[in-house]
Amino acid sequence: MNVANKDYRLEVLMRGTVILTRYDEVDSLIIPCLISLSKQINVSLTIYFLDQKKDNKVKRICKKLSSKKIMYIYKSIPAKSLSYARNIGIKLAKTSIVMFTDLDAIQDKNWAYELLKTYKVDKKIAVVGGRSIAKWMSKSHWYHKSNIIMEFYSIINLSDKVINTSKVIGVNYSLNKNLLKKLALFREDLGRKNGMLLGGEETDLCKTVIENGYYVYYTPNAIVEHQIYMERSSIFWILKRAYYGGVSRAARGGKPQPMVKRRNIYDFFACMLIAFPYIIGLIYGLTIKNEK
Repeated sequence: MNVANKDYRLEVLMRGTVILTRYDEVDSLIIPCLISLSKQINVSLTIYFLDQKKDNKVKRICKKLSSKKIMYIYKSIPAKSLSYARNIGIKLAKTSIVMFTDLDAIQDKNWAYELLKTYKVDKKIAVVGGRSIAKWMSKSHWYHKSNIIMEFYSIINLSDKVINTSKVIGVNYSLNKNLLKKLALFREDLGRKNGMLLGGEETDLCKTVIENGYYVYYTPNAIVEHQIYMERSSIFWILKRAYYGGVSRAARGGKPQPMVKRRNIYDFFACMLIAFPYIIGLIYGLTIKNEK
């Protein structure tokens, strides 16, 4: 093949850092994620696996998957929270662009490349996120047809084009560390900790980014499959997630801002389902906030 006729994309090798954090997820959940990241193309990555429990098996897997272009670094850290672990990762990162994904996600081979490429659209882009698709590991139910409920699973498809947006989600998230400087940290009072399904830390950072004159972008080309296991497909998990959504909202303040604006009939029933636990969580969260 004539070199001049090669797709320019194949000649581009961009550098980035990926932060993976574990609190207590089982090895069987983690391995597909580690393997998919080892198959990323057109990029050079350093992947930090920050483990909040010591696991020599995963450490060996990271070492085995490492290559010249995709290097894994395993570190055992204190068990505190998701945001705490991610902030450690941001401080460890040597590259400008730092990417995040969940351990129950499987990344498309172009995932990292597409996130990195999007930063070239505008020099003021500080955060870029991508599309997430549900990968059902058990039977789905009627409430999973609700767009509101699917946001609980971080399943998002905002557009078929690269767009400027207000927020993106943690399962498919990245930031420009060098641009944001001291702003490039997550609030540690938000996010998963001690089995509590708290959230909002990524949204809060997006808000800070926009308030400081930078941009948040979404690309449909950076794709992850988010595995939804039987435990999380149950209505009990939905109610628990709604409760902690209320607690998180109390900590952050403001009103709920759904990412997907379109609504369907299932969203109406979903609202009735989650309203009570959400309100209880909101009241509890406000009570704690006022006591501080």
